Amino acid sequence: MVWFASANPSVAFRCNICGTRNRLMPGLISREAGECAGCGSTVRMRSVIRCLSLALYGRSVRLTDLAVDRSIRGAGLSDWDGYAARLASLFTYANTFHHAEPRLDITDPPANSFGTVDFLISSDVFEHVAPPVERAFTGAFNLLKPGGTLVFTVPYGKDGETIEHFPSLNDFEVLEFGPDWYLINRRTDGEYEVFDDIVFHGGVGQTLEMRVFCQTDVVSQLQRSGFEKIVIHRENDPAVGIIHRQDWSLPITAVKPGRPPVRKPRYRGKWRAAGSFIAQRRDTAAAPIGARPHGPLTSRVAV
Repeated sequence: MVWFASANPSVAFRCNICGTRNRLMPGLISREAGECAGCGSTVRMRSVIRCLSLALYGRSVRLTDLAVDRSIRGAGLSDWDGYAARLASLFTYANTFHHAEPRLDITDPPANSFGTVDFLISSDVFEHVAPPVERAFTGAFNLLKPGGTLVFTVPYGKDGETIEHFPSLNDFEVLEFGPDWYLINRRTDGEYEVFDDIVFHGGVGQTLEMRVFCQTDVVSQLQRSGFEKIVIHRENDPAVGIIHRQDWSLPITAVKPGRPPVRKPRYRGKWRAAGSFIAQRRDTAAAPIGARPHGPLTSRVAV
């Protein structure tokens, strides 16, 4: 079959979180854009769910097509509400927070939580963890069951080294003074540091950026923590609205050594599942040539 580019090369997709059908121009789709008209999800959010689906079932499945399976246990670190609520309705899943209930300090999770979850989602969290960030990677590893998967995103660059904004952070406070914000830190040697060029995510005075990762350091941190099968998911999946416009800050999955259970998706109904498969094939066919995935939708690129 020969494919021809459309005069209006928009991308048709069904959101893998809420199931809404969308049509967007390719230029409007990027990591933090390409919002679904139904739930507002971006490419990053849909990528998280796609990676989770691949980890659990070996294939891309929409949440709206799944039936409840409480045997699957998972946790999130300040997950986006748009998919957290749906995950909680399907699995034995808890969305946790550092400063609110249910609380979880990923740098020091309680010992009775070790080895309890099949999956852990951390999407754009580790850049905000106070140093040393190694403790967070170790904490994530400890929470997972053998064979469990970490679904991980973080802003990172392709080259250079990780930049720690506050490498000597110890006893600190963030203060507003007039129109400006400052971080004042008392180091372990008793000396004080003042930083005035600080970056917030989510708005001024919100979540403080502690570092800018580089890709090689992220992979090294995962490896040193004990993870294996570390995969940077570079592939597009236009059927669910995932088109990566850059080769950095891509979603990553990493597995704790062990044999995961063999699972098949529990669909809400076989005809619904069949319809989902047909729709996915149709939506992929409707995508512009440059946006279609090369190879199977579940192809992955290992580090």
